[in-house]
This record gives sequence, structure tokens and C-alpha cells, in this order.
Amino acid sequence: MIEFGGGLVATFVVLATFALLFVRRIGRYPLSRSVTAATGTVVLLALGIVSPSRALESMSVQTLLLLFGMLVHVVALARSGFYEWTATRLVAIARTPRRLTLGALALSAVLSAFALNDATVLLLTPILIVAADRGDADPVAPVLAVVFGANIGSVATPLGNPQNAFILAESDLTTLEFVTALTPVAAVCLVVAALFLLPITPSDGALAVADPVEFDRVWAGTSICFVVVTFLALLIFPHIGAGTIAASTAVVHLAWLQGFRRVAGDEIFADVDWSVLVLFAGLFALVAGLDGTALLDAVESIDGEPQLAAGTFALSNLVSNVPAVVLLAAGLPAEATADWLLLAAVSTLAGNATPIASAATLLALEAASDEDVRVPIRTLLLLGVPLSIVTSALAVGILSLTLG
Repeated sequence: MIEFGGGLVATFVVLATFALLFVRRIGRYPLSRSVTAATGTVVLLALGIVSPSRALESMSVQTLLLLFGMLVHVVALARSGFYEWTATRLVAIARTPRRLTLGALALSAVLSAFALNDATVLLLTPILIVAADRGDADPVAPVLAVVFGANIGSVATPLGNPQNAFILAESDLTTLEFVTALTPVAAVCLVVAALFLLPITPSDGALAVADPVEFDRVWAGTSICFVVVTFLALLIFPHIGAGTIAASTAVVHLAWLQGFRRVAGDEIFADVDWSVLVLFAGLFALVAGLDGTALLDAVESIDGEPQLAAGTFALSNLVSNVPAVVLLAAGLPAEATADWLLLAAVSTLAGNATPIASAATLLALEAASDEDVRVPIRTLLLLGVPLSIVTSALAVGILSLTLG
């Protein structure tokens, strides 16, 4: 193994990789988060900074299994047509632009709590834009509602977003402890988000009623049952690995689709976003490359709720919340459950501040762009930055009160 001036080269490679994670393009050349993370890992391996055995040892198998399981459940549910049906039902019930926006906020929050916020924004955003256009309503407010709702709703459970899944797998938290502590945080913050959205949403106007959407009710109902069973199993069997439970129910889900809907598992696999797993694997190896560096020492020296909350918020808006959580987790003992809950809440709520802070935010903006809707970054920042600060502060306060 070659020595490269202590940890300076390792720190440079890791920070450079983190900085590029949310750069989508350099000139004419596209970039992918997962490939960027994997490339950074290959560089560390090539330089001898991380050994292959250390890279493999750094992988959180339970996190990867949990993500795999939930990605399969979400894709299976989406293939049933459930998301399109819920969105069109929302439009039919809402009738006005303001109700559509507030309904989108609530719907996005509920779906994200149990089925990954990234998937929620990708599936809901295009449908709600079409609904707004039909009613001659500005689609910007519903899109922002989907973003804010997805990020805030995903705070409530370990199934809501990738960083929460990682936190459940790596800490001593049980699913019951996680949900009990963070559901009230999500509920309060959702009300705050609604208040932020009211000024930009007109109360008058009427939406055209969308045509009913056909969907496979048995398929959708069964897929929802698999998600619910997964969640209940996490609650009832806290000593079984979360990833083991999620992956197992996902395999049974696939078997059910093959047996009762004649849908091959490979068709579901074709729609699974495998890049999420590649991204996490790369992040685990990158953080392993920081062993013995001054940067990791600095992370491990963070002490107290104010420092951890401020560091989490700042780092999430510099490199996105998933890399921030993986890095900051290196300094947290598994038994420090209050700190893990704070990390989960603030990293997720910080995602509403900027497109960099959360993949869900960026994905929603890209989905809107695909529908020829441009969400002004200025509008997002004017609402998102104060909203993320206020809700993060509320999260810290609520957790301090409830956890002592």
C-alpha cells in the first residue's frame, strides 16, 4: 500500500466526490450520482487508501436490503395504477386550486411516510401538473406542495426515505421508537408547510374534473397490504434486521405477482432504481476512506444537539442529506438514539431548502420540467429556506421536550 501524505488525499477525494454528487452535467457531459460515488470509491481503491476488504466491510447490508425491499414494494404498487388513481381522486375532491395544493401536500406526506419520498414525487408530480393545467391553475404551488409534503411526511417513519432506512439499520432505534418520536414532528411541520403555501395559492377558481382512471384494485390492495405487513413486522419484531424483513416481504410480493397477476419478477426489477443501492454502497466506501483523517475526527467531535443540528442542516445543503447522514453517522454511537432521531429529522427537513439538499426535491423539479413546467428557483428558495429553518428548529424543540 502506498502512503499519500496522511489523510489529505483521502479527504480530497471524498470531498471532491461529495461535491460532484449533485452536479448533473459538466458541459456536454452528463453525471450520475451513483456513478460519481462509485467512481470515487474506485479512486480510493486504486490509490490504496481503502482496501477491498475494508470497502466490503463498510457496507451496511441491512440498509441495502431495506432499500431493496422498499424499492420493490413501491414499484409493484406503482405498476397497479394506484398513484394515478389517488391523484385523479384528489383532483375530483379538491375542485379548487387551493384545495388541490393542500391536498397534494397531505397526499404526498402520507404516501411518502410508507413508500419512499423519491418515488412519491416522481409519480405524483406529472399527474398533478396535468390536473392544474386542465383547470387553468398555476401548477407551481401543487409541485411545491408535493416537494414539501414528501420531505416532511418521510420524517415520520424509517420507510420514508433512504437516510431514515440507513439510520434504522445502523442505530439501536426500534421502528416503534422512531415512529413515536418523529410522527408528531412530521404532523406539526406539515401544518407549518400548509401555512407557508397559502399565500401563493389562490382561493378562487375551479378545476376541471379529470376522467376516472382504471387501476387493478386487487393488485393495488394486495401491494398496500405488503407495505403494511412490512411496517407491522418492523414494529413487532425489532430484534430482526429491518433489511431482512423488508427484503423477505418483497420477495413474497414478487412471488404473489408472478402467481396471481402473471407479472414476471424481472418486469418489476426492470423498473427498480438500482442506482440508489449503488449510491449507498459508494457512500459507505467513501466514508471508510476517511478512517484516521482530521475530517472524521472533526465529525466525531461534534457534541450536543445544537452542534449536531446545525452541522446536519449545513452539510445537507452542501452535499445533500443522504451523504451528510452517512458521514455524520460515523461519529454517533449506536446507542445514542436521541442523536440519531435528531439526525433523521433535521437532515430530511433541510431537504426543503434547496434542490441540492434532497434528491426528492431535485426529482420533483426535473419531473415538472419534463412536463414543460418551470418552478422558479427563487420561489423555491423564498419558501423553502425559511420553511426548512423553522421546521428544523421545531423538530429540535419537540425532540428536546419529548426525549428530555
